[in-house]
Amino acid sequence: MFDIPPPPDRKNAVNSNTSEKGFETSKDKLKRLLESQQKIKENKGKPINFSQPIVWQKDNPVFFPKTINVIQGKAGVHKSRLAETVCAAMLKTPESNRDLLNFKTNILTRYAVCYVDTERNLSDQLPYSLQQIQLKAGYPIEEHPYGFDYISLLEFAREERFDMLNIYLEHIRKQFPMHLFIVLDVITDCVFNFNDTKDSMKLIDMMNQSINRYDVTFLCLIHENPGSTDKARGHLGTEILNKASTVIQIGFEKDAQNHNTDLIKVNYLKCRSSKKHDPFYVQYSDSEKGLVLADQNTIQESMDSRNQKAALDETIELIGRILIEPTAKTILIEKLCFEMDCKERTVEARLKSILTHKLEIPDANGTAKQLCKRQEGKEVFYYLTE
Repeated sequence: MFDIPPPPDRKNAVNSNTSEKGFETSKDKLKRLLESQQKIKENKGKPINFSQPIVWQKDNPVFFPKTINVIQGKAGVHKSRLAETVCAAMLKTPESNRDLLNFKTNILTRYAVCYVDTERNLSDQLPYSLQQIQLKAGYPIEEHPYGFDYISLLEFAREERFDMLNIYLEHIRKQFPMHLFIVLDVITDCVFNFNDTKDSMKLIDMMNQSINRYDVTFLCLIHENPGSTDKARGHLGTEILNKASTVIQIGFEKDAQNHNTDLIKVNYLKCRSSKKHDPFYVQYSDSEKGLVLADQNTIQESMDSRNQKAALDETIELIGRILIEPTAKTILIEKLCFEMDCKERTVEARLKSILTHKLEIPDANGTAKQLCKRQEGKEVFYYLTE
């Protein structure tokens, strides 16, 4: 990737290992292959010391050196703010006592961070984000910390971005004599067509070559497809998740009515170098201008709401099967209590919620119906209507 062959010497005979256009010949490629084989052989013949993590979250290892990693999520779920927090943890000054979602690094090791942005404008959005990284790391915004680098590919056409990224990584690699942590936000904008196999694999091959040749780690941000699916976008999304060592998903928790709450779940989908970690929960804070760990009461309220949603789903399914014809309230409640093994007042609360929110109930044929009730004398009857 980075080893650009010299131009051919027009005055002398062409080197037997290089074509007239300066491309690698078969002999060159075989030589490179055998060199890597020798390196593998040398490493195989001695005890292996696995690399230590470069980032932890609490006591859990999250990112390891010379790997490709991913943060995925729907649009607007604070993927970039999560990446900002990770960057701040890597740049954090020894004097700073800022809590960064429990992300931490080895305080005795220095890292360089390069943030590559493709989405935000250059006048306020991107500069503000970079300011937040510095403030969280313990630097004033006027300072330009050594080891913190950033570029925008926004002004380059999509067909130019891969080449520009390649050129810049060659440049930045030579600037800092320490481990380089590169954030691509968002990775699908770094190629011409993220659904094209050739474009996708060219970018992934470039990253793989970089982590094998140089002291770099990648963190790639990617959008999930719109709708209910959790799949990362395009062919590039499929391939990058296959190659990634750690994959983190971030998204809003839902309430009983399937609406977004303020609670954000950060879930580990893949941890190749360790056991899979438990998820944790965050919120956006106006005062902190970023993400903070959610308090236990907020988490519990959301869990209760989610449990309520699950209970409502079960109740709706049972009503659709039981309520073939109008049924007296006492009989319906008795049947539901038996099926769900719960108390009468619990069933009454769920029936009230279904009526209040006019939730759809699929009948035995799958037709969407609505729960209604009517008074007949002293008895209340429940029935389904279209």
